[in-house]
Amino acid sequence: MTDDELRQRGDLEPALGTWEAIDSLRVVRQFAPRPLEVWAVERILNAGRRAGSSKNRQSWAFVVCRDRPHLEALAAVGPYAGHLAGATVVVALVTPDPATADAPLSIMWDLGRAAENMVLAAWELGIGSVPATVYDHGLARELLGYPAGWHCEFLLSFGYPADPAVLTAPKRAGGRRPLAEVVHEERW
Repeated sequence: MTDDELRQRGDLEPALGTWEAIDSLRVVRQFAPRPLEVWAVERILNAGRRAGSSKNRQSWAFVVCRDRPHLEALAAVGPYAGHLAGATVVVALVTPDPATADAPLSIMWDLGRAAENMVLAAWELGIGSVPATVYDHGLARELLGYPAGWHCEFLLSFGYPADPAVLTAPKRAGGRRPLAEVVHEERW
């Protein structure tokens, strides 16, 4: 379904501009049991697919997981991955193994661009997210079934926030270093 068709149905009313989405983005670890609409998941996945990539390699694949027992099993891939069990949708970000000798250095940069696109597209729709790092790569491969030569370092949890107030929560004091601490002109 196109964006115009979704708008006519009343299912797509972007609430945020680009800067507002970036500036207001919050990590969401607790999700409501409300399922994500099919068109919203497709929109999130398309945002990842549309990310720029070095030499247009598009060196990624996305494994979408919705089944509750599967999400609960995925929560065991790392010590900080418990939020996967409560998500509505999890997207595993799979790339050619970046540790191989012939892997381009850009693989993880490109994957980060795709992930951020997904997170921002979700936020615009009022959908929260949080990344999980894979520590148990054998378990991730077993649960996700990706082929040899491929690698999964990160998974993204998505869902409507359990507490909708997080969508408009103010910034935490001290949440980001001041610009003057991270920017250098011409030389460090």
